[in-house]
Amino acid sequence: MMKKFVGIIVCMGAMLMACKSNVENNNQQLDLNNQLIGITTVHNARQLGGYIIGDKKIKDDLLIRSAKLSGLSKEDSTLLNDKYNVQCIYDFRGQDEFVSEPDVVPGNARCVSLSISFAAKEEKSQFGAEYQNQQEMIGLLLQYAEHPAIQTMCENMYEIILFEEESQEVYRKFFQDLVTLEPENGAVLWHCTQGKDRAGCASAMLLAALGADRNLIMSDFILSKDYYEPMVSQIKTETDKQKNVINTLISANPEIFEAALDKIDSEYGSFTNYLTECIGVTPAMMQVLRDRYLE
Repeated sequence: MMKKFVGIIVCMGAMLMACKSNVENNNQQLDLNNQLIGITTVHNARQLGGYIIGDKKIKDDLLIRSAKLSGLSKEDSTLLNDKYNVQCIYDFRGQDEFVSEPDVVPGNARCVSLSISFAAKEEKSQFGAEYQNQQEMIGLLLQYAEHPAIQTMCENMYEIILFEEESQEVYRKFFQDLVTLEPENGAVLWHCTQGKDRAGCASAMLLAALGADRNLIMSDFILSKDYYEPMVSQIKTETDKQKNVINTLISANPEIFEAALDKIDSEYGSFTNYLTECIGVTPAMMQVLRDRYLE
């Protein structure tokens, strides 16, 4: 049953609108407009460049996160290739997702599939032919908002992404590959379907590895909420559960993400310890990343 709801979520698009975050970190106010990279056919496409970490900042135009690239236009593909020289793309979508909507690959970028699925492998998606457009998908989410399976997905999303061994192994491969790349050869881009949960956790891990504190990690997460908020504000909900589903599965829900960070702190003492113990990101690997991506 869970896979039914995944079928709705993973295909969810959003209107491209920019707005600002009011969250501050060490006196820096994150502005979504500053982080968006000028791609109009891929949602939530933004970079980590410019974020201040201690007395340094992340280099511009090298670390990019986004939603799926299946709708990437020729013009945007050229931009990713010519301006950012994307050398590697990490795709965190499940197999059904990337098979049905394969990435459009800019230039000669190398693509790495790092699949994380929210549903049991044996379950089959039954929603493939049941919606024709974005409004129908929203309608299905609202219709099934009361179902225990979809409520469980909302509550446990980051439990799956951050704490299940299969997911941790995926992120372990992400970092093992990432440290082999030289920034001189171009940017790296990682994504999932909407670029906010699986890709968002990858961003949080990378920020932690670069030395970011919790405030900055949360601020970056909230930019996804800011991005999708204009769309969410147009969706009429009638119950608290419907509102929760929309805020979690279409937008980004800071409360459940922060609860996951609380669990990390409680069980491991810090995000850095979590990276070392669960993801295998050693202090030496962190130093390599800091040397390459901070200035």
